[in-house]
Amino acid sequence: MSWSAGYVTDVDYTYGYYSELNPYYARFVLQDAGYALPAWHTACELGFGQGMSVNLHAASGSLQWYANDFNPQHAAFAQEMAAISGSGAVLSDESFAEFCARDDLPQFDFIGLHGIWSWISPDNRALIVDFVRRRLRVGGVLYISYNTLPGWAAFAPLRKLFATHAERMSAPGAGIEAQVKAALDFSQQLAAAEPRAFADSRVKDRLGSIAKQDPHYLAHEYFNRDWEPMYFADMAAALAPAKLAYACQASTMDQVPVLHFTPEQQALLDGIADPLFRETVRDYIQNQQFRRDYWIKGARKLAPAEQQAQWERMRVALAVPRDQVKMKLALPRGTINLTPALYDPLLDLLQDGQPRTLGELARQLPGAGMPRSQLVEVIRVLVGSRMLHPLPEQPAANGQAAARLNQRIVQLAQHSAGIAALASPQSGGGVPISRFTQLFIQQYLAGVREADGLARHVHGLLQRNRERVVHEGKTMDSDASQLAHLQGLAQRFLQAELAALQGMGIVPLA
Repeated sequence: MSWSAGYVTDVDYTYGYYSELNPYYARFVLQDAGYALPAWHTACELGFGQGMSVNLHAASGSLQWYANDFNPQHAAFAQEMAAISGSGAVLSDESFAEFCARDDLPQFDFIGLHGIWSWISPDNRALIVDFVRRRLRVGGVLYISYNTLPGWAAFAPLRKLFATHAERMSAPGAGIEAQVKAALDFSQQLAAAEPRAFADSRVKDRLGSIAKQDPHYLAHEYFNRDWEPMYFADMAAALAPAKLAYACQASTMDQVPVLHFTPEQQALLDGIADPLFRETVRDYIQNQQFRRDYWIKGARKLAPAEQQAQWERMRVALAVPRDQVKMKLALPRGTINLTPALYDPLLDLLQDGQPRTLGELARQLPGAGMPRSQLVEVIRVLVGSRMLHPLPEQPAANGQAAARLNQRIVQLAQHSAGIAALASPQSGGGVPISRFTQLFIQQYLAGVREADGLARHVHGLLQRNRERVVHEGKTMDSDASQLAHLQGLAQRFLQAELAALQGMGIVPLA
């Protein structure tokens, strides 16, 4: 059997960063949900892809990381990044069977899998469950994401069509990118013939959106041999041998029911005593397609007074410049408007980019502040919508390994926009940062402190690379318009973004 075991290896996986794999983020979400957690010291990621998540977490936090991905090209890049940062992360390129059988691994406090479970064989899923059973310490947490039913039911035939076309109709020797293109072209021809299987308009809409996506991502998402979306109840049954209890979904937004359910739907859910069946019904109501879940081995809930004291010690920082905070959120139920009277006072306190505890924010709110239950909901919405960074009670690391990793990432940004996050020792994880901002950071640290100098450096770099700025889907053809655009971005970097970057420990205070 091939070492790839049916998984696409012809093209590299993307360089994505996934905050749900950050143990410090997980602790914030779980503590917000009221769980008691012991101190954590060790962590493991299974199937790390290009390894950006594990490297950002290892460099910006204090946990000892182990991780594995069977693709040697991915492992080579990830190991290079780990060596540059000096984080001590132990990264390997073994199969699940080999890695899970090792006897030199420690007990782990946190194990994470993102984008793996639905795309591997039943045998490999069984190996992972047994690994978690043996290697996850009591009190430890499993993060797992997977394609979910019933949300995928309407689209499963489309995925099968892609995979079957690639298997049966591809020209001999055709690479995976050619197979992806050919399968998409044929599927669009079939859609034009009005097949009854595509009668659901969402299928045609999905096909149209898929055609615009990165073929590297599509190859890994739709063209593997193994693919099995799963009902939540079946996931719970699969994980039962590992003694895991479901804790919560990996977004604080899911702790705010009014955002997701009508009063009638919420009343129905509230009437279901069994928590696992309640989650299944929730997926039916939302037609959930993808879940990101935390599970705990030995879950223990805090008493209300303990939970409040813990909540007050948690910290947050503004994730975007104050004037970029979105007061409208697009959710499956529709667009909701955030109430300025509730959100503005809190956002104003955080606009300097510096982290604050939730207790400090509660005390510093003007006037009589707001009831704690309301403040909790506001924090959950802002964290869940990625407008606040959730932070551990203390900075996660001293920042030296993070600085070395960030230096390498911004060097790579001179030639590629592939890596869109930098390491933050305040959060213990990655912070999404655009390529141009990365390049501005590099020059700022080299002593360039004026917008014009920052813009001209990036403009010259793009010219040497024979690249043009693409803004709102349009390529800027003239040098003058491109330079003017970059000058605006540089000015914004200095006036709005820099304070937040300093607050997160990514850029040292001047």
